[in-house]
Amino acid sequence: MTIYIVRHGETEENLQAILQGHMPGTLTEKGKAQVRATALQLAKADVRFTRIVTSDLKRAMDSAQFIADELHLPIIPMEILRERDWGKFTGMTIAEASEKYRINGKWVFPEGLAETEEGIYERANKALSELQELYADETFIVVTHGQFARNLIAAYSKCNYHDVPAFRNAEIRVLNISQ
Repeated sequence: MTIYIVRHGETEENLQAILQGHMPGTLTEKGKAQVRATALQLAKADVRFTRIVTSDLKRAMDSAQFIADELHLPIIPMEILRERDWGKFTGMTIAEASEKYRINGKWVFPEGLAETEEGIYERANKALSELQELYADETFIVVTHGQFARNLIAAYSKCNYHDVPAFRNAEIRVLNISQ
């Protein structure tokens, strides 16, 4: 199984440094251009993709649609591919949340107020298992979110997501998973 992981294009909320979490998100014109460029890059690759599996959040779905239009692929939304759930902090700027809930570079929230780092890592592990069950011998595209994409790679590599470099908007990384 080979997964081409793509982060969604730039959003209005990215520009405002907002913790988007499960917010829909609105692609900027730059974000749309980024995803169009990524779609062309994927189209020029000598790869036969079978499908696009995407987070069901609007910013990822919109990004996936640009790619699907270029590659003529079906889109399958999956809730499990969503970004980290920031809970009551969703919509807050990173600066606001950091003042209270970031210690030594790590988010530390009171119990139950947001998805933990361990929680998103476990969800990424589960997503990889589900993708393997569904598409074991395929080469496909996953359109998701920055932190979740890093957790997918970390879960496969069995490392901390902090060890995985941050994704730029509309960046592609390839994950080859042998059975």
